[in-house]
Amino acid sequence: MDANTLLDALLDEAGMSRVGLAARINAAAQARDKSVSYDHSSVIRWLKGQRPRGIVPELIGAILAERLGRPISLEDIGMGSGSTPPVATPLAGFIDRSTALWRGDQQQRRDVHQAAVLTGLPAVGPVWEWENPPHDADVSRRGVVRVGLDDVAVLRTARAHYEQMYRKAGGVATRARVVAYLTD
Repeated sequence: MDANTLLDALLDEAGMSRVGLAARINAAAQARDKSVSYDHSSVIRWLKGQRPRGIVPELIGAILAERLGRPISLEDIGMGSGSTPPVATPLAGFIDRSTALWRGDQQQRRDVHQAAVLTGLPAVGPVWEWENPPHDADVSRRGVVRVGLDDVAVLRTARAHYEQMYRKAGGVATRARVVAYLTD
């Protein structure tokens, strides 16, 4: 059973605690005349990879969608029917997955560090699609923080810096610095 880094990242992005999610699930289920009783330890089990039963995955998606102001699918919360994302994932999906991975890396989560190394198309396909989005070039989100041209310039400068670092020192030396930069 693999840890659910996608759900963990969405909870973090939503600023929602485990207790808060459990309470919202209980209230949403009660509004549908369903009797459930979840607490923070239930959410911890889901973050460790267990999948809740019944309508709970859909409730989690609806609760996070309302909080974040955008649609959230079962795949977005790591509870979809497929175990791997399709190759034609919208750009926003790659951003969400990347965020989940670097947050898991920054937290030094065992599941991220012990994951098998990808090679071939599964490794380069997402990067190619990220740089050449097939459908969704606009990944803007509603929120209080605005991103301006100065912010984009800072990111371009950082990318160039870390690309040079990677070429000179390799991925092992660069990875931790990139993860820390993205997290900060």
